[in-house]
Amino acid sequence: MDEKLTFEKANERLDEVLNKMEIEGLTLEETMEYYEEAFRLFEFCFKQLNDSKKRIININERLEAIANEGELFEE
Repeated sequence: MDEKLTFEKANERLDEVLNKMEIEGLTLEETMEYYEEAFRLFEFCFKQLNDSKKRIININERLEAIANEGELFEE
């Protein structure tokens, strides 16, 4: 997978590949190549989304910890 690939580029390419797969008259080999590319792109996008979710959870946990520390000093 291209190191400069972004989520946005991968998602756009995934749409293109899926549209091409809907074309009638593709050979089995062409269909399999598009299927494999679609899988790689989906996997990349899924990993990017999962990593982003983990980062958001981490930030929220840190914010909550800071907020809880502030509550201790208010009394």
